Amino acid sequence: MPINRFRTGNVATEEDGAELILKKLNAARWELKYKPSQKAIDIAKQWIDGFVAPKRALLLADGDGEKKIVSTYPLNTNAASPSFLQPKYDRLRAITFSGFRTIPGWFAFDDDDGDNDDVTWPQNLDDIKEFFQDLPSGFVRDPYFGLGLNYDLRFITDAVEELSGVKTLKIFKGKGESPTYKGSTYSISAKLFDETRKAVNRAHEKALQVASSEKVAYVSNTLLNSVDAKKYPIKSPRYRKDSIVQALGATPPKDVPLSAADRQAVVATVTSACKQLNQSNAAQLLALSHEIEIVSLEALVERMQEMLSKQLNEAAWQEFFRDNQFVLRLAFGFPVVKVGEQFSVGGRKFDGSGDKISDFAMKAAATGNLGLVEIKTPKTALLEKAAYRSKVYAPSRELSGAVNQVLDQAHNLQKNLPLLKESSQDLSLEAYAINGVVIAGRNLTDRAQQKSFELFRNSLRFVLVITFDELLQKLQHLVEVLRPAA
Repeated sequence: MPINRFRTGNVATEEDGAELILKKLNAARWELKYKPSQKAIDIAKQWIDGFVAPKRALLLADGDGEKKIVSTYPLNTNAASPSFLQPKYDRLRAITFSGFRTIPGWFAFDDDDGDNDDVTWPQNLDDIKEFFQDLPSGFVRDPYFGLGLNYDLRFITDAVEELSGVKTLKIFKGKGESPTYKGSTYSISAKLFDETRKAVNRAHEKALQVASSEKVAYVSNTLLNSVDAKKYPIKSPRYRKDSIVQALGATPPKDVPLSAADRQAVVATVTSACKQLNQSNAAQLLALSHEIEIVSLEALVERMQEMLSKQLNEAAWQEFFRDNQFVLRLAFGFPVVKVGEQFSVGGRKFDGSGDKISDFAMKAAATGNLGLVEIKTPKTALLEKAAYRSKVYAPSRELSGAVNQVLDQAHNLQKNLPLLKESSQDLSLEAYAINGVVIAGRNLTDRAQQKSFELFRNSLRFVLVITFDELLQKLQHLVEVLRPAA
């Protein structure tokens, strides 16, 4: 929290020798000036290097009864502040009240009595002091304290000062109008200002209540629990209705990443409330689950796109598929579950060498029939560079080798499966007709090459060749299906 530059510890009042000087310019116009006390000047010289006392009184407010305008020029009157006798705000120089009566009672009553009190007011300094006592809530009412807004409402002036060139905050009589900014003046209706003030105060009070609850829990846990844990169990801050909404806001910002602790807290809160939510807000819970699935898929799409833009090796892609088994399942035309990775299919010799390893092994969810997956890289060539005949291309050595590798693994697995099942104590696996999948390369753009590739892969009986781009497209199509139309 920033230091309160306007704390009242060193503010000189009339009793300390400070002066308020009223000057009547004519029957309707007037101005109020402030002259610091000698005591305040002495304090300032002690606290502020190079402080020089002003030679004349400083303008604090002025008014025009005919135009029904009173302008204040908030001043820092704290003698110990580095900005003593400077404007209270960085950019704002004036806070103006427009359209109200300029006599005492101005904020509470309409000017419809037909008299001319405003024109001749004020008669003396007491009139001015009484007038400022009638300022609405939220304003400093004692001129010796420099006028302006109460420190708790600094958020209002801070917000207004974000506007470039702003110098005046104008509060006008009215309700419902939207704020405007023209020239150097920001204008807001008294009604909207009051609503904003109340909202700021409510937020402040709620924050104090939350802080008080946390303080009580912390002190009890620190001072009492260690003495008698049974009598004084660990306390948690008291849950308050709508506290989650107030903490998160209606629309959490999308461009601000949550911290690890916040992410864990959100997940823990939703998890602990799932049963309660399912009983009373089943539709919302289903909608949340649906949204989480979509967001997860979208994140997966973005990650795969990012990886495809880099020259990554097989190990990186194997890690990706290990962490995101769902993508592997998309390669099959029926429901499958992962059995293992770096999966031994047999083939070991007497000297212990020659073991055949598949990158991933999957099984059909319904029958347990095994499938083997071989992961290459997106840069794997699918066809030979030169045409075998006119517009006819042979499969590349890398692709045909990967296909034969999967077929060889399937052959070994069929021979060794009974022994592997017995050794692994997994009797759910079957080798009725082992399916093979090779994930390799990118989509081809040349029509002749596309034709040769399709002829080759569709001639294969037991091995499906699918490109990285095709897997990505499957993910993107799934997101489109799940995401409701705008």
